[in-house]
Amino acid sequence: MRQNGSAGKLDFLIHRAWSVVRRPRVIRDNANVVQEYSEGWRRYRACLEGARTLDEWLRIQGIEDQPGWRNVEGRLRYGAFDSVSYYRETVLAALVKYFPEARSLTEFGCGVGRNLLYLKRKLPEWDTQGYELCVPGVEVGEAAAKKFGMSVRYAQLDYLNDPPSKYVLPVTDVGFTLFSLEQVPRENARALRNILQHVRMGSIHVEPVPENYPLSLRGLLGRIDHWKVDYLSGFDKAVRGLGLQEVHLERLGSAHNPLMFPSLYVLRKA
Repeated sequence: MRQNGSAGKLDFLIHRAWSVVRRPRVIRDNANVVQEYSEGWRRYRACLEGARTLDEWLRIQGIEDQPGWRNVEGRLRYGAFDSVSYYRETVLAALVKYFPEARSLTEFGCGVGRNLLYLKRKLPEWDTQGYELCVPGVEVGEAAAKKFGMSVRYAQLDYLNDPPSKYVLPVTDVGFTLFSLEQVPRENARALRNILQHVRMGSIHVEPVPENYPLSLRGLLGRIDHWKVDYLSGFDKAVRGLGLQEVHLERLGSAHNPLMFPSLYVLRKA
């Protein structure tokens, strides 16, 4: 496949459109999410062992610096794009802008905890912690915090289904998700209520919300593709029904996935 210029873009779009149409529809549930991500997080153990510095852990060389087709400032481009830093900087900017009085945060669905280590370095005075569904993610996160001398706490939690007794970490000022609620396609209203019950001020969410995608070829393909893989649906309606004091919505300009147009939601509690 050609990778440069208009011809390369056309080749990519034709190939991707054909792949989207042929992709079978899947139904996402807790069991397959646990299986998929437990296996994925285990593979990060070798990356952690090979990382000599925190920076090498936060952006893994040979994996996250490779070129490919990306959505960069709304345009389809081929190249290396530091999407991991882009998303973390987006969360950091929202924390500082919308919650200037906050001093503690929890990530819900924190994976192997790299976002929290980034934020702890930027906001060292903050109490920082994370919940993760899959035990291997918690184990790698704890090992990374120990390796790099960062005071970040982790615990296992299914924030959709677990009872209050499983929320073993302290309540914090702010919570956030970064591509975690996408795994909760139909019950995201309940997931949001659970998150908001365990923070004092509000929450920040960077998620692919298909109803906010542009009515362009890539936007429409993205909507179909996300329906096929059973990602987040009905999120904006769910947010509006929570009775919040303030909801800020911004569609982000860039993404690691060329068919994705993520949204930033900032929710302030009444």
